[in-house]
Amino acid sequence: MTDLYESQRAMRDMRRAAMQRGVIALLDVGTSKIACLILRFDSDTGLPEAEGIGAMAGQSRFRVIGAATTRSRGVELGESCAIQETERAIRTAVQAAQKMANVRVDHVIACLSGGQPRSYGLAGTVLVDGDVVDEQDVARALASCDVPDYGLDRDILHAQPVNFALDHRSGLVDPRGQIGQRLACDMHMLTVDTPVLQNLIYCLKRCDLELAGLASSAYMSGMSALVEDEQELGSACIDLGGGTTGISIFIKKHMIYADSIRLGGEHITQDISKGLQVSTAVAERMKTFHGGVVATGMDDRELIEIGGETGDWEHDRRTVSRAE
Repeated sequence: MTDLYESQRAMRDMRRAAMQRGVIALLDVGTSKIACLILRFDSDTGLPEAEGIGAMAGQSRFRVIGAATTRSRGVELGESCAIQETERAIRTAVQAAQKMANVRVDHVIACLSGGQPRSYGLAGTVLVDGDVVDEQDVARALASCDVPDYGLDRDILHAQPVNFALDHRSGLVDPRGQIGQRLACDMHMLTVDTPVLQNLIYCLKRCDLELAGLASSAYMSGMSALVEDEQELGSACIDLGGGTTGISIFIKKHMIYADSIRLGGEHITQDISKGLQVSTAVAERMKTFHGGVVATGMDDRELIEIGGETGDWEHDRRTVSRAE
């Protein structure tokens, strides 16, 4: 459990086995809510198997058969601070999704928003054995990337090639089968704090769930929110969560940068609540109905009725401008 990078192969085998059985769960552990989706995969993919391509490659035929969300407990700033409370919330979400899907799931892919992610750009170059690039040459190019000193208390969460170059021809998606002498690759690596991952993995074990994969919430948000053209041409996806705000930058259908800050929607709600001296529920309603990210010339003149249930008529009927 301590060496996440070495356990990625075992997670990949579990994920493949779960997908071949047809059912797998996705779990998003956030600060404000915990969401669970249960997917059912169709066995008939309609894709022919080829050498080096498994039956699940390119799998896109699946259905969401179960979905549930619950209020997050024991999670602050995207990190678990009370294992028992987090376990109870995860069990609630998973059981509700299983009840809707009428099926039991044992394997789950989890994503997290905490852990203070850091991005690194790696580069490696090798000489091709022979004239045609094969899988061994690609593997040696990936292994030749110089890994920086990212710290003792951090683990590698993502390590993905983003570009290949063969004899000064850059922008190659898959260099296998092409003729050349010098193969270079660029890789993006994302690391997170080890204790945060260990707490999440331990919590999932307490829930009797097998971990089939781990992912960053910023990466998952970009993959789900950006369309293919946006990922190809270059886009940034900002995920404003309850306790953290994550950003992921994509280009050529690859994530090249990801980061998060410990500031989210709950902090904005608390600022409104303290500044206007209203309850959290009233502050959340004001933020939801009247909040925005674009400043306009009407903000100084548009008045908002605060409301409230304190019993003080003057206090509950106050008005403020959007700029305030």
